[in-house]
Amino acid sequence: MAADEDLSVALGQQVLDQLMQTYAVAGCGDYALAVLPGQAVDDDMVQNGVVNPLLVSEWLRADYDFPLLLRLSDCTPIPAALGSGISASAIYTLIAQYGCPAAAPDSDCAARVRDLLNAANQGLGPNPGGLPLSLEPDDWAAPSGAGHWQTFDTIVTASDTARPATPETPRAEVNAGLWQLRSEHWAQALPDTPRSTLLAQDADRADTLRAALASRAAEPLAPSEVVNAQEHAALSRTAIPLMPSLRPVPVDAEPDSEPAPGPTANTLTGGGELHVHFQHALVRMLRRFSGLPWWHPELIADPGWYLPGMRRGQLVPDPPENGTAHCLPQALLLVRDVHITGSWTTEAHAALGAAMPSFGPFLLQPGSAASLAADGGLGTTTVLGLGTQVIGILGTPMPALPPVDDPGRPPPPQYVPFPGAEWFKSAPRSPVITAMGRRLVEEHCSAYKEAPGPQWTQADHDSFAMWQRKLGYRGTDADGIPGPASWKALRISDGT
Repeated sequence: MAADEDLSVALGQQVLDQLMQTYAVAGCGDYALAVLPGQAVDDDMVQNGVVNPLLVSEWLRADYDFPLLLRLSDCTPIPAALGSGISASAIYTLIAQYGCPAAAPDSDCAARVRDLLNAANQGLGPNPGGLPLSLEPDDWAAPSGAGHWQTFDTIVTASDTARPATPETPRAEVNAGLWQLRSEHWAQALPDTPRSTLLAQDADRADTLRAALASRAAEPLAPSEVVNAQEHAALSRTAIPLMPSLRPVPVDAEPDSEPAPGPTANTLTGGGELHVHFQHALVRMLRRFSGLPWWHPELIADPGWYLPGMRRGQLVPDPPENGTAHCLPQALLLVRDVHITGSWTTEAHAALGAAMPSFGPFLLQPGSAASLAADGGLGTTTVLGLGTQVIGILGTPMPALPPVDDPGRPPPPQYVPFPGAEWFKSAPRSPVITAMGRRLVEEHCSAYKEAPGPQWTQADHDSFAMWQRKLGYRGTDADGIPGPASWKALRISDGT
């Protein structure tokens, strides 16, 4: 590893250490913190010195109200089809309105579930389609909320790069690929969909499911109504593995062989030293109406209910492999007042002048380095962060929803299990390849010039790469060789 890379990783390690020390508090439960590339907070959140609650609610509902599929060993979000593709608020509304006890009507279990469903339904208020979200403390962005922010300020030098972790103070190791300078913020290539459009799409999908539930005909919605990760701003913001976890859920599996994609590193900082300053705060997401909580986690955790016409996991599916979970966002990690001073290479200066540069998880102001003079002729330059940013989401694992099948439904279809990546590399000939090709054609991921056949060919390879890209994978992660997550998401029927 080059010296400048060592310096960047040492900086990332110090950031990680302080955040873990600050927010990994005792008794916080099974939480996982995924660090994201910076997402700028709109300036209009604060009006006349006061945080506007309506704008905050709309922002949270559009960007941070969706279950996030995480690999728990390193809190790396995995791009994959996520059930119905609707928000957690819409999922909860459907459960409260249409949930049914799975046990015998006169049983204690059924009575408990009825009480939970009645309480949830009463808490929805007059407008279940627009349930409010808020943040605590509510003055986090206003001048009066300055006391909620803590300061990180350090100078990292070459001597810090060799600092070992001692057994007495075990540390989670950062991902070295994150702490590099990039010439363009990776998410900029995603479509900039207005929040009003995202909320309307969410409402349309919820209405479609609501009609299906009312007619007990929800099955046709799976998988035809599945939304892939690139369709929603919240789901498409793939995190980079900075933090392994914050009080992680125990896992007993190695990370999947098909990791989540990250941005391609273009340029590194120069050597010498880095002076980094920023403020950080953790703000809790609240799901309340008229001061009372409308989200009841005990209902979500209860295994004794079903939804008419739906199978288990049709809203929030089981994780695609061991060691992963769908997590409900519970808090946002914010940073502001970011200043990074260092001796930058010529290549780095060119990257800093790009349309949307970033360093680690921090989104930078375009051109901020060029506008600041060198410090005392020493060749050092300061770059600035882009306002207030969300760089992380704290979440809790969710169970499969609904927890059980509608007892009136026939048995669920069976899908071909993942045969292993090496099987595909051996150019197999099998009916499974034909079935896979037909599913890829149905998903509009076809490079076939003829109908799919049993022999694995370049057309199968290219078509599966298109499917991986549709799910959000990039680079070598979309190499056309199936992995367990992308294979499971394709749902290839075994014909039984």
